[in-house]
Amino acid sequence: MLKRLPAFESSDYRLWFVGQSISLIGTWMQNVGQSWLVLQLTNSPLKLGLLTSVQFIPTLLLSVFIGPVIDRFPKRSVLLFTQIMFALNAAALTILAFSGHILYWHVLLIASVTGFIQAIDMPTRQAFVTELVHDRSAVANAVALNSAMFNIARIVGPGIGGLLIAAVGIPWTFAANGISFVSVIVSLLYMKAGRKALDGASRSYLKDVREGIGYVRRNRIVLTLLIIVGVLSLFLLNFNILIPTFAQLALGLSAEGYGGLVSAMGAGALGAALLMSLRGRRLEPKPAYVLAAGFLLSVAMILVGLQRSIWVTGLLLMCCGFGMASLTMMCNTGLQMQAPDHMRGRVMAAYNLVFTGSTPFGALYAGEICEALGPGTGFLVSGIIGLVFMFLILGFVAPRVFAGVTTLAVRAAGPGQVRSASEAPDEGSAGGGSFNI
Repeated sequence: MLKRLPAFESSDYRLWFVGQSISLIGTWMQNVGQSWLVLQLTNSPLKLGLLTSVQFIPTLLLSVFIGPVIDRFPKRSVLLFTQIMFALNAAALTILAFSGHILYWHVLLIASVTGFIQAIDMPTRQAFVTELVHDRSAVANAVALNSAMFNIARIVGPGIGGLLIAAVGIPWTFAANGISFVSVIVSLLYMKAGRKALDGASRSYLKDVREGIGYVRRNRIVLTLLIIVGVLSLFLLNFNILIPTFAQLALGLSAEGYGGLVSAMGAGALGAALLMSLRGRRLEPKPAYVLAAGFLLSVAMILVGLQRSIWVTGLLLMCCGFGMASLTMMCNTGLQMQAPDHMRGRVMAAYNLVFTGSTPFGALYAGEICEALGPGTGFLVSGIIGLVFMFLILGFVAPRVFAGVTTLAVRAAGPGQVRSASEAPDEGSAGGGSFNI
């Protein structure tokens, strides 16, 4: 079994997987409770979108500057700090919710604090993956397993959260999340990895920032992957706005039904994660996979917007989840394996910038279009934008950037070296051949 799941050969990764699995279930329970609470307090999709925007604005503002910090400090220590802060934030939300006097602005304030912590946490945990496994051939498997972990939580968390809301009330979803952070904090304390900062950072912080920006600009493959993730995140990956709005206003569902739809999407994402993780060391991120996933996601969203059946919606959201997870796993793995060790924190901070930093604008876009034109139109218009964009990438960008690139899993350059996209096919396992999809 370990041959199919080489990441589990590392005891540190096993600790990480168990701790994060429990914690992520709690996070998804809180996400369901928080979205449902805001809709109860305001009955406004736009205000729900504003909440999401506030939570992710710090990522937009800080990501460029967070990368050098991640590369300079031991990642385990950074993650211990962020997990403790997340737990304290969940505790504050729990106390306010149980008091019975919680207001919309309270939720906004706590979401903004969560956003600052998240701006540090997300790129750190992504860059930490390569330190948790024994060799680079297991990195893709570790990323796929991380996605499987995330999407198992996406299925289980909303389902439990919906049941908790119906049985004992929204505040218990926040309390459960706060308790769940104990697992990941304990797992980090027992880990051996990430106790030392990696070599390669300069003495000048601003020089590190400029070096990271320059690397991204010069590596056409990295830049293209970031653009794809950024545009699709901005216009399509706003499901925390689209799904609760569609569930409540278009389908007339309760909290349990909403949790079921989120779980259906998670099931599709989990299917993609399991399919890729079970391929073990044979899994390699490929440009064709990235583009196929983008097309699947766009078409599925268009179809969601054209119908009003709960069962068809669930099935199509499974397709959305499969496309979204495949896209993000391939781009995440490709970026990590393109970047040299001393640059990985900065590259993943750039990924975090376009993936979650676009959320404030995407959430406002999704909230406004759903409020003005209806929740179904939100899915429909977003899917059309994604489809047009993917055709533009396929027709004009892919033939130039990915020509001759059969895999994105190439050997990273060493410190001080920046590999251009044209050099990628000649390094590591990147072979020749034309680009096909």
